[in-house]
Amino acid sequence: MTRWRIKEMSDLTRVSVRMLRHYDAIGLLKPSMRTSNNYRYYSESDLAALQQIIALRFFNFDLSQIRAILQQEIGIREHLSAQMVMLQHQAEHLANAQGAIKEVLKRLKDTERPDWNDLIALIEGYRVGEEIKKTWAAQALNEQQLEKYTALYKQYPKEFEAWEQLIVQINKMSLGEPEGVDGERVVMAFIDITKKTKQSLSEQRQLNADIMRSIKEGAIAHLPLSPEGNVWLAKAATSYWLKRWEALYQVIVKNLKADPEGDVGKKVAHSWRSLIDEQFMQSSPDLIIGIMMWQEAARQKVELQEQAVPASAQDMIKKIQVRLLFDSVALRWIEQALNTHAINKHK
Repeated sequence: MTRWRIKEMSDLTRVSVRMLRHYDAIGLLKPSMRTSNNYRYYSESDLAALQQIIALRFFNFDLSQIRAILQQEIGIREHLSAQMVMLQHQAEHLANAQGAIKEVLKRLKDTERPDWNDLIALIEGYRVGEEIKKTWAAQALNEQQLEKYTALYKQYPKEFEAWEQLIVQINKMSLGEPEGVDGERVVMAFIDITKKTKQSLSEQRQLNADIMRSIKEGAIAHLPLSPEGNVWLAKAATSYWLKRWEALYQVIVKNLKADPEGDVGKKVAHSWRSLIDEQFMQSSPDLIIGIMMWQEAARQKVELQEQAVPASAQDMIKKIQVRLLFDSVALRWIEQALNTHAINKHK
C-alpha cells in the first residue's frame, strides 16, 4: 500500500503542510499509519478522506459540518456520487441564469434599453441562487427536490434565510444551554417562521415527505443539523414545551375552586387548545394526534422487542412525567372545562 509523509502529501495534493497539521490538530484528518520508529504516514484511505474534505470545502461546508459527514463513514463511491450531484446542481443554476439573460437579450434587440424589471429579476435570481448555494439544500437535495425548495425559498426569502441562520448557529454549538434562554429563543423563532409560512404548509409537507424517503433510502447523507445540533435542538424544544404545559397545569391547579363551566373554565380551555395548535405548528390536531399515536405504537413495539426483561409496573409508572395524570381533581376539572367549552359549541 502506498504511503506518504506529510511533506509528500502536501506536494502531491497542493494542500499546505500548515493546513494538514491543522486538520491533524483538530482531529479532522490524522495520519493513520505509524512505523516501528514512530514515524506517521498518510495512507490511501487518508488521501480519499482528504479529497472529500477538499470537495466539501469547495461546496462551502464548514469544518464542523465536514467532520459530521466524515464520521458517517460513507464510502468513497457514495462521496463521489454526491459530489457529482452537487456539480450538476451548480451547472443547472448556471444554465438557468444563462437562459434568463438570453431572454433579456432577445427583448433588447427591439429597444436597446432593458426593462428595469428584467434587471431586478436577474439580480434576484443571482441573489437567491447564491443564498441557496450556501445552504445544505444545494449539497443534499436532488434536482426535483431542490427545485421545490427554491420555489419555497423565493416565496419566503426572509423566513428561509432566518431558518438557515438558526441552523448555522446551532451547528456551531455557540449558543447557551438548550434549556436556557437561548434554547427558548431558538424554538420561538422556529414557531414564528412556521406561522409566517403557513400558506405553503401543503407544499412543505410534500417536500419533507420526499426528503424523508431519500434519507431512509440513503440517498441523502448530509442533513441541515449535525448530530450534536440535532440533540441540542431536541433538548431545547422538549424543555420549551414542558415549561409551557407545566405553566398551564399550575393555572389549572390555581383555579380548581372556580367553576370549570364558567368564564375561567372557558379561558383555560382556550389556552389548552391554543397550546396544542401552537405545538402542532398550525397543522390539524386530528392529523397530528393520529400520527403521534401511530408512531408511539411503533416505538413501543420496538421497545418491547428489545426488552430483555419485562419492566415492572413501578418502572413503567416512573416513566410517566405528566403530573396532571396523578392529580385526579385537576384532571377532572380541565376535562369538564374542555367538554363544556367544546369548539363546535362556540363557532
